[in-house]
Amino acid sequence: MKSLKTLVYISDFVLCLREVRMQLPISVKKGENAQLHCLYDTEDDPLYIVKWYKSGHEFYRYVPREIPPIKVFPISGMHIEESQSNSTQVTLLNVDIDAAGSYSCEVSADAPSFQTAIAHGVMNVVELPAHRPVISGLRNKYQLNDVVKLNCTSSYSNPPANLTWYINDKMTKVSNAKLHNSKGFKNETLSNLLHLVKPDSFINGRMKIRCSASIYDIYWQSTEVSIEEERTSHHTPGSKNVIGINYHQPPPNFQLGQNKLGGDIDIKDQCSIGRHKHEQNCVSVTIRFQFYLQNL
Repeated sequence: MKSLKTLVYISDFVLCLREVRMQLPISVKKGENAQLHCLYDTEDDPLYIVKWYKSGHEFYRYVPREIPPIKVFPISGMHIEESQSNSTQVTLLNVDIDAAGSYSCEVSADAPSFQTAIAHGVMNVVELPAHRPVISGLRNKYQLNDVVKLNCTSSYSNPPANLTWYINDKMTKVSNAKLHNSKGFKNETLSNLLHLVKPDSFINGRMKIRCSASIYDIYWQSTEVSIEEERTSHHTPGSKNVIGINYHQPPPNFQLGQNKLGGDIDIKDQCSIGRHKHEQNCVSVTIRFQFYLQNL
C-alpha cells in the first residue's frame, strides 16, 4: 500500500517553465528518511537554479553549471544525504520533529526566458504511541437500561492519535476526545464512551465495543471488549472478553477519509463469573499484540 502524498501544482502562464509541482509525504515517522520531490518542465530552456526552503529559510540549492552543483545550508534538525539528492529530489536523513512544517521549491530557467516558479507543501513528522489503546471501566455484565461507561486511552504521541469508538462494528459519534495529563504520562489522548444498553445492543447475547487509535496513514491499532448479556431469568453467568485486533487495513481516519475494516481477532483472556462471588473460572491464552504500520 503506497503512502499518500501531498501533490501541489503551480502552472506558469508562459510556456518556457510550466507544471512546477512538489511531492512530499503527508507524514513520516520520526527517525526515518524522507524524500522530497520538486518536478518541473523547462521545455527548451536550460535549468538555471533550484532552491529549497524550510519555513522560509533556504537549506538546499542545485546549480547545474557549478562544481559541485549541490550546496547545503545548515538548519537545526535537518540532515541531507547529498548522494541521494539532485535537481529534482532532496533526501532527508533520520528526520526529527523539527523537520515538520512548510516547504517550498523555487525553480528558475536560464536564458532566454529567465522564468521563475515556486511550489509549496507541508510535511508532518510523527512520534508513535508506545502502546496500543487501553479500554478501562468495564464491568463483567450488563443488562437492559444499564449505562456502559468506558474510557479509552492512547499513550503519548505527536500529533495526538485519533480515537474512534465502535459498538457491534458500527462507529459511534463521540466528540469528547481530549488531551490528558496523568502522573508520569504527558499528553495522552483520552476519550469517554457513554452508551445506554438497549434491546438491540446485544447480538446473539453479546455486545462488542472497540476503540481504534490512528495517526494519518502510518499508524493504527485497536482494542476490543466483548460483553455477555446478563439474563437474570435463567441465572446465566456473565462473562467478558478482552480482544486485541490486528488490522490489515486502518480504521476510519477522518484526516484521510478511510473507511475499510478488516483484521484478525485474538482472545487475550476469558473469565466466566459464577453464581457466587468467589467462583471464577478463567482460561488464559497467550497472544501476540502487534503494531501494523504502513511503510512509507
